[in-house]
Amino acid sequence: MPKLTINENPQGFTDEFTISFEDFSVDNAGTLADRATLSFTYAIPAGSLVTKASARLVTAFDDSGSGDELDVIVGDGDDDNGYLASAAVHVDQTEITYVANTGALLDNENGKVYVAADTIDIKFTPDASTGNAYSLNELTAGEIKFKFEICDLN
Repeated sequence: MPKLTINENPQGFTDEFTISFEDFSVDNAGTLADRATLSFTYAIPAGSLVTKASARLVTAFDDSGSGDELDVIVGDGDDDNGYLASAAVHVDQTEITYVANTGALLDNENGKVYVAADTIDIKFTPDASTGNAYSLNELTAGEIKFKFEICDLN
């Protein structure tokens, strides 16, 4: 994804990543869409400082089957919810509209420096509270936009 322009860069956010229900299809996600958790990644170059993370639920996710929950967390390999703690995004839940900096890496912290290249990991888990995960291929609606402030320390 390209960097945001100065006019699109409110509050210091520099990067935006959008995920829609179509990204969970067999064509886009392959057999991973049948697993209990599906992850997406966003590259962080070496010498970066991540100081902000947010999500805006544009359209709540829905499915054609019996699923009634979909939660998302955002973090990295060291702390899987370090940027955004669990947020509900399914139409059958009390879903979030906006969420920002709820993870331990950003909540009252100064962010995280990446000496080596890494990724921001965005993980979706269906029916987390019941443990009866449905196939994410069944999603028929939904879109969420993530924004990050990633400072180049080079």
